[in-house]
Amino acid sequence: MSTGTGAAMPQALFYLFGCFLLTIPAFLGLALIARIGRSTRVRRAGELVLVTGIAALVPVVAYRALEVPALWLVVALLVVVLVVSVAMHVRSYS
Repeated sequence: MSTGTGAAMPQALFYLFGCFLLTIPAFLGLALIARIGRSTRVRRAGELVLVTGIAALVPVVAYRALEVPALWLVVALLVVVLVVSVAMHVRSYS
């Protein structure tokens, strides 16, 4: 079992985590603009940014869950949120 000090995160996961961090202010900005302007296109763009951020976070947390098994619950919850978010986004087009 690792203490977390010697294991380095693979570079691809590092970039995915950075992508996730960038989606937070992007989503908040788009949500604010959509709320003020009542724009459906901006709201849908915000939803896509949110789904992209969740999708980027799932492999990062899954990688960490290999060392900390308690995180598998978080991975499962993220996958459920991702599936529900995609379903709601697709349903909004009909």
